[in-house]
Amino acid sequence: MKLTQGDLDGIPLTDEKFSFFGNIPFVYGGDTLELSQNLLRAYTQAASNTEFPRDACRGEATIKATVKQNEPPSAWLVGVLIPLWPILPVNESWTYNLSARIFCNGTLVRHVEFIEQQDIEAVLYGRLRTDLVNKASNEMHRKLVQRLAFELNSNRLTDLNSASDY
Repeated sequence: MKLTQGDLDGIPLTDEKFSFFGNIPFVYGGDTLELSQNLLRAYTQAASNTEFPRDACRGEATIKATVKQNEPPSAWLVGVLIPLWPILPVNESWTYNLSARIFCNGTLVRHVEFIEQQDIEAVLYGRLRTDLVNKASNEMHRKLVQRLAFELNSNRLTDLNSASDY
């Protein structure tokens, strides 16, 4: 699986040589992984240089990934005549939790947290499941980058949910 890589179509990448957030740890199953350079550049692009000048501001971010089984695997779903272990339905939810903080001149100026979730349903383990998980991961990263960019844009008058509250 390629959880720390992404092909983010439509998301602009910054030309900066370093990431505004430094290295964003991707925590999954007790392991800490590193995001690909393209994902780091996409997350950096979300924090505009005009709002958060690079000489005075820096960011810290962490992404935590969790998987929840929606249904326990059932032995009845495996064909009696085909006793192959890869034929087991998979029904799980993947969740990415992004926590980001921005400091300017040593002072915390913004703290945001976002949660994105995708459901994976597959009949076979192996390549089919891997492709579905990779697509879901890519989509969650794309949404997180877009939501982060929206939240860090101070030219807006409302946030994503408050308009529906009135």
